[in-house]
Amino acid sequence: MNKKLLIVDSHALFHRSRSALTRAMGEMSTSYGAPTTGTYGFLNVLFSIIEQYDFDCVIPVFDAGNNWRKEESTEYKANREQSSTAHYADMNLLIEEVLPGLGFTPVGIKGYEADDIIATISRQALAYQEIFILTCDKDLLQLVNNKVKVILFSSAKKIQVVDISGVKEIFGVYPSDLKYFKALAGDSSDNIAGIKGIGPKTAVKIIEESVPGPDDEIGDFTGADRICMHQKVRDNAGVFLANLRLVTLDNDVPNVRWFASSAPSEDSVQALFTGLEFTSYLKPARFKKIKAALKVGEQ
Repeated sequence: MNKKLLIVDSHALFHRSRSALTRAMGEMSTSYGAPTTGTYGFLNVLFSIIEQYDFDCVIPVFDAGNNWRKEESTEYKANREQSSTAHYADMNLLIEEVLPGLGFTPVGIKGYEADDIIATISRQALAYQEIFILTCDKDLLQLVNNKVKVILFSSAKKIQVVDISGVKEIFGVYPSDLKYFKALAGDSSDNIAGIKGIGPKTAVKIIEESVPGPDDEIGDFTGADRICMHQKVRDNAGVFLANLRLVTLDNDVPNVRWFASSAPSEDSVQALFTGLEFTSYLKPARFKKIKAALKVGEQ
């Protein structure tokens, strides 16, 4: 049996969905004042994806705070705007009430980013033959392999399933070399400055030139070692290695416990949507699709 797992980069998807809906129609809230813009947008995307695929398990992953990268580098993601109180309340509603009410168990570990937990789960999930990662963040493309694909969400009309060849098409390098690419060229979305004079094209060239041939004696040299020996990198090896530490995902986060999703009851789903005042989800045709996606009634 071919079992399929979906891991959801919840913070990235929530932020993108909330921003898009806010621009389009303003803030949403219940009649009793609970902000729901991000929760509604997030569920729209999640339902559309799980309605298309027959996943055996869905695991939402979130950032639990105290990110070690921010402690190590004051510049890391310093370009991000401070989120509003409504944003945090909306996110907490999704993580603490809505997703558990739909049969999903969100996973977050303090000190680590959601990306690290996703990397760890994707490595540990040996029972699944196919793993899909739903995200808006291209950083996670470094996890793509023969078993793992990324569902890259940009908008409702722009969703791309990226495999190994897709990563090569986007960046010019294979997934295993993407961390080197970002360490060399930088990553503006995370406020990581690359090495001066090295842009994306030069980064690709350096990586290609650092790949050993079949007759080369490489000994114990890692990919990072070989890149540091490159003439354009040698004088800035410290910057490269510091960047590499920030952009490399940790696939061995300690104490990661994750649980398979379970089918909720129809009454609990209906009560949840009624309380959130998501009346569009309760329309018979839409509710039928959502129940099927959540496997309501299945044991």
